[in-house]
Amino acid sequence: MVISVEISGALERRLRRLVELGVYPSAAEAVREAVRTLLERHDLREVALQTYVSKEASLHYVADIAGVGVEGMIEYMLSRGVLPALGALRSEDVAQLEGRVMVDPSALLVLYKSMLHRALAVSGLRALLPAQLAPLAQILEVKMARLGVPVRSSWEEIDVEPQEEGDELISPLERGIMERAREMGAILLSDDVRVRLRARRMGLRAYSSLSLIPTVMEKGERVEELGEIIMSVKAVPAAVPPELERGWLRSA
Repeated sequence: MVISVEISGALERRLRRLVELGVYPSAAEAVREAVRTLLERHDLREVALQTYVSKEASLHYVADIAGVGVEGMIEYMLSRGVLPALGALRSEDVAQLEGRVMVDPSALLVLYKSMLHRALAVSGLRALLPAQLAPLAQILEVKMARLGVPVRSSWEEIDVEPQEEGDELISPLERGIMERAREMGAILLSDDVRVRLRARRMGLRAYSSLSLIPTVMEKGERVEELGEIIMSVKAVPAAVPPELERGWLRSA
């Protein structure tokens, strides 16, 4: 993004003098330094948190404002007593999956911060992974391996073109993922409640990654340590509808 700034009068004269004296190599570099100083004066994590609380922004959107990853943003939110709107709030947020599913940043995080990736591994589904998320997927896989948790990659990496931000406060990558999912007729797997709402307004089928549990059960596959998987999802923290939890544990 290129931003044009008009500077005139005394400010322009002083700026030119700094360049002439060799303090800055160019006026553009002086302006960039001024912007960096301005940003350092603000606690961008707090700005991001207030945006999240008051403006219904997505988690990935505010994490970008703060300059931290989604995982780091969650940690900051929890330290301030704010729960992220993650997981499934109602049973309608969960469905049996078939065909292609595309994961967004929130679903990828929940899959590997919890033990839910075990259900993905036995689901038979091939999840579409935006190429921009591949480095995060690798990092999370390494974290799980260090904990001694077996990980089997189930990704099909695809290219996604980020879309310019519009009126809805979601990140360019999230908007691009939605558009790509619509083009491919794929189900969007998202654990960000706000992203799912926006996706459904676009006519997309969008569900929580908790949908992997009934998908595996319907296929007759056994979900090992189901109780621990559910608890690990809650620890992310991501919501699990109580009525679904009770039903799954009775059926296990």
